[in-house]
Amino acid sequence: MNEPIDYKKRCEEYEERMGIKQHDPAKDGYLVLVGLLRQQNEYLKNITIKTLITDETKGKTAEFERAKALWEKLPNMIESVSNLKIILKMEGDDKKTFYKPISAKDIADGNV
Repeated sequence: MNEPIDYKKRCEEYEERMGIKQHDPAKDGYLVLVGLLRQQNEYLKNITIKTLITDETKGKTAEFERAKALWEKLPNMIESVSNLKIILKMEGDDKKTFYKPISAKDIADGNV
């Protein structure tokens, strides 16, 4: 009747239900963003703007507009992914250094 309780198993079940540790949906979302960023980089590496602008094939103008939207938003995407990596601590536990933005006020106050 008094079966021993497997606390490790129970803890893992709670972690999964609460979405923490390896079950964190935010970390899954980060990995999705990394995948999208890689796809964008690969696509933009392989396009030639001159070809997209001068090619009169139907659809090339639309492709140019879509490509332009990608490269214009690329810096924001990179910054977002980098910030998420820091916030979610995706570098791993062995990484001791935590980088955060420094303002002029931080320097003046001696907080750096």
